[in-house]
Amino acid sequence: MGRPKKGVTFWDRVEMQTVQQENGCMVFTGHKDDYGYGRISKGDKLVRIHREVWLRENPGAVITGVIMHSCDNPSCINPAHLSHGTQADNIADMVAKGRRVILRGSQQHDSKLTEADIPKIRELIANPRVHMYKIAEMYGVSETVIRNIRNGKNWSHVPCTTQEN
Repeated sequence: MGRPKKGVTFWDRVEMQTVQQENGCMVFTGHKDDYGYGRISKGDKLVRIHREVWLRENPGAVITGVIMHSCDNPSCINPAHLSHGTQADNIADMVAKGRRVILRGSQQHDSKLTEADIPKIRELIANPRVHMYKIAEMYGVSETVIRNIRNGKNWSHVPCTTQEN
């Protein structure tokens, strides 16, 4: 993070690194965090610019939740695209716009099981002579994972075969 030049204000730096797009977004082109939000140093702190813009446009206001983007562009700092809301508001907006992605089963990066394993595990669970801790051991997962498969809490998206019922 370089030091700001003498006489150049925080807002000068923001303006120098902002590009107006045809869709109305004012995109910050400088440093972005891992989520795509523009960040820049302000005093001794690294701040998210969209939050600073919202505070500037709403004098005296306090951010008690999140600053949402109507354009769904995290690097946009157009005040007309920003609004204050709760995390619940933000999630509802995401769901309403069809942006919520739910990763199931083997789509999750840390999954030890695959969809092909589940019917076999269900068969083993149905056998009263096979203990759940043994099934867990066989697949390298915890007994809780096996119990959750049995109870339909996990892997419920994998259909049951007729032999399992």
